[in-house]
Amino acid sequence: MNIGIFAYNFNHKKTHNGLLELFLNGYQPKCILAANPVKLTFYQSKIRIAPKDLHYTHPLHIANKLNIPYHVTSHSSDDCIKLIKKYDLDLGIILGARILTQPVIDAFNIGILNMHPGLLPENRGLDNLKWAVLDNIDQGVTSHLIDRYVDRGYLIDRKSIQIYKDDTLVDICVRIQNLEMKMMIDAIPKINQGVYAKKRLPVGKRNQSVPADIEETFLKKFTTYLKEKGQ
Repeated sequence: MNIGIFAYNFNHKKTHNGLLELFLNGYQPKCILAANPVKLTFYQSKIRIAPKDLHYTHPLHIANKLNIPYHVTSHSSDDCIKLIKKYDLDLGIILGARILTQPVIDAFNIGILNMHPGLLPENRGLDNLKWAVLDNIDQGVTSHLIDRYVDRGYLIDRKSIQIYKDDTLVDICVRIQNLEMKMMIDAIPKINQGVYAKKRLPVGKRNQSVPADIEETFLKKFTTYLKEKGQ
C-alpha cells in the first residue's frame, strides 16, 4: 500500500512522533506533503494542555534520514493533487493538516486516515479535551477515514483513555496523543484489508475553541470531572 503523509513544515509533535512510529513499525511512506504555517484568526483558548519547551525534529530532517521524498505544498492545492497522483497514493495519513478539500480526498485510491483526539461523533471540532470535560464525557481517540465534513467520514475505531484523580490537563493530553499513535498503526492493516465496519459517523455536535467566558469556570469543572471520572 502506497502511503502519503500530510504534515506541517515546522517542528511539530504529531508530525515528529507519527513519522518515527511509522518507521519503527515497518512503514515507509512514499512521500511527505508538508504545509507551511498559517496565521490562525479564531480565538484560541488560553488554558494550556500541552507541555512546554519540548524538542521535536523538523520533518524535513526526518525525511532526509529515512529517504522519504519531501514536498512543501498547500494541502488544498492542485500541486498537492498532482503529487498524490504522481506517487499513486492509496492512503493519506494526517500528521498535521487543516481541513482538506474533497478533490484532495478523492485523489487517493482508498482515502485519508485521521486520528481525532476525541470520541466522535460526540466531540467534533476544536479543544476536544476541554469540551470533554465541559460536557462530562470520556476522553479518547477516534480513527476514521475522512470526508469533506469536519470530523466525519467512516469509523475505523474508538477508544477511551483512563482518567486518574491526580491527573493534570497535560497528563490527559499526552495520554491521548500516545493513543493516537497506537491507533494509527492499528488502523493501517484494517484499511488495507478492508476489515472495518465502513460505518458512516453521525453528525454530532461540532465545537469551536472554548470561549473566554467559559474558561473562567473551566478549572473548577475540571476538578469535579476528575472526582467523577478518575480512579
